[in-house]
Amino acid sequence: MAADIVGMALIPYYDHLMGILRTNPELQKTAKGMFKQVAWGAAGTVAGAAVGGPFGAMVGGIAGSLIGYTRSDDYQSLIGVMEDLTEEDKQEISRKVQELVGGSSIEALTRYIGSQAQRSALLNLLRSAVSEMAKGG
Repeated sequence: MAADIVGMALIPYYDHLMGILRTNPELQKTAKGMFKQVAWGAAGTVAGAAVGGPFGAMVGGIAGSLIGYTRSDDYQSLIGVMEDLTEEDKQEISRKVQELVGGSSIEALTRYIGSQAQRSALLNLLRSAVSEMAKGG
């Protein structure tokens, strides 16, 4: 029962963290990066179709998608992945962030992201935590 109460207390913290991620200018690159990936794939498809017909379109689309993927940043899908985490994983992320921030209050988190270095540290922590969770670690 105590674990349920602690888990419920972490939900507002996690929601606030997600709000910060959605409004952080650093993460606004997400939409631009996704658009670039789609644009590379579409351009490859069109170029391939012009040169080789339907088969060329397929090859060009794959090549364009690969180019777009290699030119994208690794945190582009961070928010989407974090929204789809299980409740246990959300609680684990919240604990890791609280450890990094040095406090469990929403105010401490808000103060922490006041500098670029600390925002970068937060993003690095989130990327590594989500990556570990995706690997099953």
